[in-house]
Amino acid sequence: MDNSQQQYLYYCMWKQRTLLVLFVMLVLWWSKKKERKNRAKSVKYGPLVKRDIWRSTELIRLIDTLERTCLHQLRMYPAVFYKLCAHLRDKNLLVDTIHVSVEEQLAMFLKIVGQYHTHSSVGFALWRSKETVSRYFNIVLCALVKLAREIICTRSTDTHAKITTNPNRLYPYFEVTLTSVLY
Repeated sequence: MDNSQQQYLYYCMWKQRTLLVLFVMLVLWWSKKKERKNRAKSVKYGPLVKRDIWRSTELIRLIDTLERTCLHQLRMYPAVFYKLCAHLRDKNLLVDTIHVSVEEQLAMFLKIVGQYHTHSSVGFALWRSKETVSRYFNIVLCALVKLAREIICTRSTDTHAKITTNPNRLYPYFEVTLTSVLY
């Protein structure tokens, strides 16, 4: 090899090493940036004892104090409420999170749907943000939509055999007249 070929080969090797070093530096910079972002997200707060106590007492007041209160606020009896929570848990449609139980998720949803409350009023009552209430409202809504096929049964539209076999005896009771429609 002559001198110009050696210089060209040396130049190509130098260029490859420089690109490699730049690539490694870029990867290291990106991983450090990602690590800093993850570290910022994983900040742990102290226990929010007052809020947790308030939420649990509010749920107890809503569900376990009086059947009348639960029926008025959530539009169902406590036994039905707990049965629905257990069913949603068993089907893995709703899960307890670190901060919000299935009972609280369902209670927030039922207060909004049954009482025409806003997300902000429910959030204020349970010391939650509107965003949290909205997120869990959508999660519970999707879970109930998935569960709807099991709960809602369509009735048959066929006429019963007793009516079709005895038209003289039962037909007058099923006859629609113009006077009954007008009045």
